[in-house]
Amino acid sequence: MIAEGAEPPLYFTSEAELKQLIYKGILINGGKTWFSINKKGEHVEMISIAECLDNSSLQHVVARRFGLGTYYRFAAGTYPFYRYKKFKTYVKSQFLSPLTTYTVNLVFSCDYFSRECQPINLEYRLQGETITSVSYLAYDIEDGMWACELFQFTSDSQFVDLEILFEGFDDCHKSIKVQGIELRPMEKQVEHKDENQTISDSDAYCEEELPADYVDIMKRSTDIMQWTTKKEAYSIIRKGFLIDDGQKVTLKGRILYICYWSWFFLDKNGKKCHKLSAAYIRTLSKGDEIHLSETRFNEATLLSLSEFSFTYEIESFLISPQTTYAIYLVYKYLPENQSRFEGPVRVTKNWDPRFDDWYVYLVSPTTPVIGPKADQNTHNPVHRPKIKGIPQQRNDGWMEVQIWEFQTTATIEMYPIVFYLKSRNNIPSFEGLVIQGFEVRPT
Repeated sequence: MIAEGAEPPLYFTSEAELKQLIYKGILINGGKTWFSINKKGEHVEMISIAECLDNSSLQHVVARRFGLGTYYRFAAGTYPFYRYKKFKTYVKSQFLSPLTTYTVNLVFSCDYFSRECQPINLEYRLQGETITSVSYLAYDIEDGMWACELFQFTSDSQFVDLEILFEGFDDCHKSIKVQGIELRPMEKQVEHKDENQTISDSDAYCEEELPADYVDIMKRSTDIMQWTTKKEAYSIIRKGFLIDDGQKVTLKGRILYICYWSWFFLDKNGKKCHKLSAAYIRTLSKGDEIHLSETRFNEATLLSLSEFSFTYEIESFLISPQTTYAIYLVYKYLPENQSRFEGPVRVTKNWDPRFDDWYVYLVSPTTPVIGPKADQNTHNPVHRPKIKGIPQQRNDGWMEVQIWEFQTTATIEMYPIVFYLKSRNNIPSFEGLVIQGFEVRPT
């Protein structure tokens, strides 16, 4: 039994107590392995970095120190990994669950990291491979520890043997303290929900889900709305309609076209949602250009921009009270331009450095998959089910990514939104990105 080799020894009075101890994690294998199980009973294994280094690198391991506010799992200590430095790890697991898909993660601590995710641009590859992979972001996992996803693989036994070369990272921080290599079973990804569900035929249901001010909202429609029952009104408002909230473009007194900037609709729970036109995008540099299409709902094609802002005040009738909302960037790009947008994009609130910034992806990041044979290695989407900045494919053919979140109160007033998106050095500009708009809906 694995628990019999725990160090220090475990003390428990029942099987339930033992399971709770293992859920939290225990040291085994002479204190060199941190072992736990997840809710499915699958094994999670983290191997001390001191167990993964050769003798020349092992002499640089720094013994564990207490009282510094950082949690260290292994008494052997940490390995200082400096920018642009190279080192090799030898990963030998012993306690994996067979026929289980795992992620391989580099786990470390860093005194300078403070956000949910942090750019790091970690470069690495398997021994024998010629192509270097990049893990763009590090994620806060627990107790001041951070993780970068390196690989995915499906176990065929309890054992795996990997040689991983780390070729440095590109960031403003001097060094990180590597604690170990973690092998963690992949959690099930949350499926993207389809909001276009069949509307209930119940009159009572339709009446209950209609907002109290639905008549006033429907009067704002750019088209003439006709309904005789609340069920018909609910069907219309559920599907959505354009709101006359735009600008009229005229020539000699004749209207050429109107930019309708808001599309209003209800979600399946009767919560108010709306989509805003890309016409609200603003450039930040004099030479930046945006091309707006002359359609009823303007789309924007970005030209030579490395950053842009979005400023808008959400009127109270557009959102429901006491609701957590997310703002999604709705966009697309030509397949031949995909490589231009790989890597994270920084999002900052209010242009104020005192506010935290965070990161989103326009192209789903991928992780190398280790196949049964060397020539069967592929790539899968990076596995971060709890991270919100991963793009999703929409049913209408566009992409979307969550870029902001906010909570409404019981009494809603006008809600101001100001944020900007800035490309990092991995994305020289947003040129060629087509933005349909910004969708505001409950999380």
